[in-house]
Amino acid sequence: MVRAFFAVDLEDEAVISNISSFQREVLRAGGEGLKPVERENLHITLIFLGEINEPEVAVASRALETIEAKPFEIEFRGAGYFPGGGRVNVVWVGVKAGAEELKNLHNQLKSKLRNLRLENEKFVPHVTVCRVKFIKNRNSLLEVLSKHVDTLFGKQRVEKVVLKKSVLTASGPIYSDIAVKTF
Repeated sequence: MVRAFFAVDLEDEAVISNISSFQREVLRAGGEGLKPVERENLHITLIFLGEINEPEVAVASRALETIEAKPFEIEFRGAGYFPGGGRVNVVWVGVKAGAEELKNLHNQLKSKLRNLRLENEKFVPHVTVCRVKFIKNRNSLLEVLSKHVDTLFGKQRVEKVVLKKSVLTASGPIYSDIAVKTF
């Protein structure tokens, strides 16, 4: 069994640097109960597949090969949290320009993977920047997030989608590419 997902990696150094600065601000505000996503692991998840077996990996790889897209630009803008209503489990940076293209990629992949057990959540393009176990200072964290509701973190060209494997370790996940579709 392999823990897998489809993703668009963050590759623009300026975007990664801006998001890393934002992460540090969030950590100072929220306290030690927040775990930042490592720089090298920042990505947009298109579809999380969960634990899949080798035949399912082959199906996912074939689905990736068949997607059709042209290179496009995405704009990372705004920050927020899931699930909402004052409960903070994930802190994210949003995607404005390019969101429709990402939704198209998501929908293409999902339509080709009907036989796999997929989560049925609405796809909202975003980059997870911190996972939250507990918050020491909720008001301070929410204040930082509201300050960045329209912050521009940068732009990046998207020319590929990756099927990734995730190995969970005590120090965090280690991602590696299973298959890549360049367009």
